[in-house]
Amino acid sequence: MKRIISLSSLLVVLGSLLILSSCNRGKKNTLQLHGLEGNLSGMTAYLYDETDTTKTPIDSIVIRDTVASLSLDKLKKGYLYLLSCEGTPLNAQFVYEGTSLDYNLSDGRVSGSPANDASNAFEQDIQVIMQADSIDQAAGQKIIRKYVAEQKNNPLVLRAIQYAMYLFDDLSEFQKPLEEMGENVKRLPAYTTLTEMIQGMINTKPGKSFADFEGITTDGERVKLSDYVGQGQYALVDFWASWCGPCRREIPTLIEMHKKYKDKGLLVLGVGVWEDSHDVHLQAVKELQIPYPQIYDDQNNHATSLYGIMGIPQIMLIGPDGVIMQRDLRGEQIDEILSQIYK
Repeated sequence: MKRIISLSSLLVVLGSLLILSSCNRGKKNTLQLHGLEGNLSGMTAYLYDETDTTKTPIDSIVIRDTVASLSLDKLKKGYLYLLSCEGTPLNAQFVYEGTSLDYNLSDGRVSGSPANDASNAFEQDIQVIMQADSIDQAAGQKIIRKYVAEQKNNPLVLRAIQYAMYLFDDLSEFQKPLEEMGENVKRLPAYTTLTEMIQGMINTKPGKSFADFEGITTDGERVKLSDYVGQGQYALVDFWASWCGPCRREIPTLIEMHKKYKDKGLLVLGVGVWEDSHDVHLQAVKELQIPYPQIYDDQNNHATSLYGIMGIPQIMLIGPDGVIMQRDLRGEQIDEILSQIYK
C-alpha cells in the first residue's frame, strides 16, 4: 500500500532541505593554520598563485595566534598556491580542490584533499629512501614512477621529477609523462623549467656535441664557448659559482690539472653561473687565484639551462671534436682520466 504524505509534512521536509541548502551555501572553505610559533605574531603571510612570475599577492593574513584561518573561496580549483611569510618557516604550498585544508607548521604539510594528501604520502615514502644511510636507488625510482603515473593532473607532481634528477641516470623516460601532464601542471613556470632542464640533459649527455652559448671574459670581452672548445684540443669545463662550497673545493684540483697538462694541449675553462653580478665572479677568480680562462654567463642562466644543470660544480670533459666525453667529474677521478689521455 502506498504511503501518502500530507501537504503539511511535505512542507516541513522541503523547509528543512532549504535550511540545509542555505547552510551549505554559507559554508566557507578555509586553510587552517596550526602550530604557528609565537614569534610569528603580528607578521603578515601572503598568498600567491604559483603561476604568477611577478609574485603579486592575491590575499594575506596577519598572524595573531598559534592558530589562524585564511579563506579559500576565491581560489581556482586545480591551481597551485603558496602561502608564505618571508624570513620564517611558514611556507604552505597546496592545490585547491574546493575543500577546506589544514597546514601544520611543524611538518610543513597541507592536507585535506586528494592532490595534497597524495603528495604528502609520496614525500613520506621518498624521504625514507633519501635519508637512509645507503640510498636504495631502485626503490626510489619505483616510488617516483608510480606517483608520476598516477598524479598527472596534480601540480605537486613536479616535486617527483626533481627527486628523479638525483635518482635516475637517464631522465629521457620522463619526457612522455611530462607531455601527458594536465593543463594545471603545464601552466606552471616550474613545468617549463623542468622540461627544458631535462631536454638539456638529454641533448648534452656523453656522446653528444657541446651546446654553444655566449658570455663575458674576465676582461669584459663577449665570447662564445665555441671560441674555446671543439678546436682540436681536450677541454675540461667547470660550471661553478663563488658562493658554492663544493665548487671552491674543486678549484685547486682544476688549477693543478691546468698546470700539469696545459703544455700537452689541455684547456681548462671556468664558466661562472648563478652569480649576483660579474663583479662577484671576478672577485672570486682573484681570491682563488685561478689562472685559466673564464666565461661569465650573463644571459639569465642560459648556460645551465642548455646543459640541464641542476647542481654545481658540473665539471665535464669535452673532446677535441667538440663531443662531450664525460660529465659530473670530481677530484682524483679527473686526473685519472687525463693521465690516460696524456700518457
